[in-house]
Amino acid sequence: MPPGLEVHISSEAGTTLVTVTGEVDLLTSVTLNRELDIALDAGPQWLRLDLREVIFMDTSGVAVLIKARRRALEAGCRFSVKSASPAIQRLLEITGLASLLGE
Repeated sequence: MPPGLEVHISSEAGTTLVTVTGEVDLLTSVTLNRELDIALDAGPQWLRLDLREVIFMDTSGVAVLIKARRRALEAGCRFSVKSASPAIQRLLEITGLASLLGE
C-alpha cells in the first residue's frame, strides 16, 4: 500500500465491508480503486465503505467512489458509505454524493 493509505476488506453473509484509513489522493486512489475492484469481483450483495478514518480525499478519490458505485449497481450489488469522518461527510454533502452513497 502507498504511504498514508490502509484498506481492509472483510466479508460476512453477502456483505463486504471495506474500511479505509488515511488519505485518498491521486497516488493512493489507484490502490483504493484496485481494492474496491477486488471486493466487487467477489460478487457481494452489498458493498459497504467505512470512511471514518479517512482524513483527506480529493477529486480522484471521489471519482473512485462513483466508479465503484456504478460498477456495483450494474452487478446488482447495493453500494453505500456506512460512515465517514466529518471532513469526508462534508465533502460528500458538498458534491451531492451524500444522498447517493448514504445508507
